[in-house]
Amino acid sequence: MLLYSLATLACASTLSLLPALASTDADSSSESNSLLVKTTSGNVLGFLDDTTTTVPLQKWYGVRFAADTSGENRWRPPQPFSDTKNTFNASGFGPACMQGRSDGGNGTSVQSEDCLRINVIAPKGAKNLPIYIYSFGGGFDSGASSDPKIDGSFLAAKGIVFASYNYRLSLWAWPHAKEIADAGETQNFGLLDTRAAVEWIRDNAEAFGGDPTKITLGGESVGAEMTNLYMSAWPEDPIIRGAVMQSSDTSQPQWELGNQLEAISQNFSCTTGNGQLDCLRKQDAFALQAVLLATGNQFQPVIDNITIFKDYVKQTKEGRTAKVPLLIGTNKDEGTLIVNSEPTAFTNETAYILSNNLNFPFASIPKVESMYPTPSSTYPSVYNATSAIWRDAHMLCLAHNLGQWRTEALGLPVFRYRFDLVASNLNSLGSSIGTFHGSDIRFVMGTMDTIVLSPPFVAATPFELSVSSYMVDAWTNFIKDPMAGPQIENWPRYDPNNASTLAILGISSSSAIPGDHFVSDESCEYWNTILPIYPQTFPACGNWTCSD
Repeated sequence: MLLYSLATLACASTLSLLPALASTDADSSSESNSLLVKTTSGNVLGFLDDTTTTVPLQKWYGVRFAADTSGENRWRPPQPFSDTKNTFNASGFGPACMQGRSDGGNGTSVQSEDCLRINVIAPKGAKNLPIYIYSFGGGFDSGASSDPKIDGSFLAAKGIVFASYNYRLSLWAWPHAKEIADAGETQNFGLLDTRAAVEWIRDNAEAFGGDPTKITLGGESVGAEMTNLYMSAWPEDPIIRGAVMQSSDTSQPQWELGNQLEAISQNFSCTTGNGQLDCLRKQDAFALQAVLLATGNQFQPVIDNITIFKDYVKQTKEGRTAKVPLLIGTNKDEGTLIVNSEPTAFTNETAYILSNNLNFPFASIPKVESMYPTPSSTYPSVYNATSAIWRDAHMLCLAHNLGQWRTEALGLPVFRYRFDLVASNLNSLGSSIGTFHGSDIRFVMGTMDTIVLSPPFVAATPFELSVSSYMVDAWTNFIKDPMAGPQIENWPRYDPNNASTLAILGISSSSAIPGDHFVSDESCEYWNTILPIYPQTFPACGNWTCSD
């Protein structure tokens, strides 16, 4: 799992609530009627946005797809919500879910447990359009669907319905509670929230101009990981017909049941045995958050063999996953931002291999060091080597493995890519961090214009805008027809036995170029000898180098 903060890109987004619609009363009435939709949550009034893109868009923001998760609903599956008496004004984003970090990033300044909200964007006059449901990233403990860099307006303008949603995070999403495990129930509430959002979109698709039989689920970072988890949790009834995974991590070590929750309970004089959750349900959410931040405790998805399982390569080989086409890929330098938080990553390769940052303590140190020799022409510094180690073990080999086995074992279409564009204006650290984790987001979303509002405050170049243009086309083409794939030059269906079927994005201004996955995936032969044993449970002392 991802336990780090990504560089967030600040921008302001001001939307008129209900712009002047038209000059005649008849047109005004027609527009108002199309913005007022009846959903399973109640009547919802959206707004017209005719300025963000050249295509007028109808938008509904902050709509509840499930009930408030506070009080008795805390640490329970999402409950239905319906208000038949009032019309909901969907002109602004709802609150973010409670964050497990002091700074959860853009869109998280307002937090609440009444956060299971969904945002829908559709071209004006939409009817029976394919739908993309997007899951944000943020390490399972931060982030929100209201982050402006994941605004789906530019995707919707290409002729799809775009939806983004909030899911519970950190302590509120995956409590690692022994009480729940002993009851034989799942406690992966963030994943249950994803299922509730997908079901809500299916049930309300036609009201927004979408086709409930043409839903694609996807996301970036843990949003991609959530997509992978989702496909194995509901393999026989996935609802979706396609999946997108941008920079997904593999399953990583977890805490012993109750370990992280114990410190929270003690701060509120709650028992650590039966009754623990009932006691904690009575506590204020922000009081819980204050203790969480003070202790530094971490809460991540739980391997319970109900909704989340251990070995997703094995799951795939055995067909225990949704049988849908997959668009999957990674960035060339996924590890650079991640290892920045670990001092040994810059100075001592051996120590880094044993660190919690890598979380692969059972790797052979001599073998790994022989694969990533430093200094060398490929890895001039320890930093180059450690960031590549993280990239391959965590992300690259998962894309390699899912691509291979969904293709060879299940006969499913896979479209695989690598994003290679390096640009100094994407992050305040400049080009030294390469094509870092998360650098693809704005290119896919088409939100490159607002990069100028973030450090280092340098506008997107014409080349970058051209790359973003064909990436937006590729993603929306896949959403429209997952079987046909991205349908851009040099991006064929992935074939594990054909080296040139890895599409390299960000090098050409107009299309993908063929890559060689035989070369890029060479390290996976070793990593696949130890990946099946993960995730492992941390020692009680909390890291891989301490003593119990």
